[in-house]
Amino acid sequence: MNPEKEKALREAGQRNPFWVCFIVFLLLAGDYGYRMANLVQQRTQLDQAQLMQTQNMGALAQARQLEGRLEALSLDLLQIAKTNAAAKQIVQDFNIQWTPSQAASSPAPETPPAAGNQKK
Repeated sequence: MNPEKEKALREAGQRNPFWVCFIVFLLLAGDYGYRMANLVQQRTQLDQAQLMQTQNMGALAQARQLEGRLEALSLDLLQIAKTNAAAKQIVQDFNIQWTPSQAASSPAPETPPAAGNQKK
């Protein structure tokens, strides 16, 4: 072999690995930064979802209350429709029907509570 080539090979074998380690470190730091940014973004999304869930709880409670009122009103209207032509027409126009659900523990009352308070 040529003495110059041997000298170049020895120098290449004795080079400092600083730059290789530095590049690997930079790549790992970039990867860590990317992952950290994703985690921060996910945390922000979770915080927003929790806030939205808290805000929607009030609307959900209001919807449940309205559902109960509407069901009671519909049952009253169905009871009145048995004897009143105008109520019967409303029931037919809006196709109001009552089918007992599994959630209902007791059957519908024979006379609605509001009807008992009315005087004829």
